[in-house]
Amino acid sequence: MSTKYEIIFQIKERIKTMIEKYTDELIENQADVIQALKEADHFYITHYCKKRDNIENRRCFWDSKSKIWETKDGKLAVTCVAMDNEEHTIVGYRTFTNIFNITGRVAKYPTSEAIQ
Repeated sequence: MSTKYEIIFQIKERIKTMIEKYTDELIENQADVIQALKEADHFYITHYCKKRDNIENRRCFWDSKSKIWETKDGKLAVTCVAMDNEEHTIVGYRTFTNIFNITGRVAKYPTSEAIQ
């Protein structure tokens, strides 16, 4: 019978394997992912925040300086423009690792920028 610590280790190893597989697939399909993020009005990144030891959602958008890349540790990284979740103002560029999910959103109504 496995101990509690052995089970936790096994779960962590499975998650690590899943993340590595996802990272490989995402980097292989990078052009498609970038195009989808460009077309989205904004997107949310769900990631683990090491600073606050918490899983967080961050509202972001893609611009010409944004990129998807692989760190020297082999982790998936996304650098993009991050926004304040409450006021939706630009905070600046942020690089996210330990990403669980990226969900793109399209504006419900055309903005003045889209009309011009």
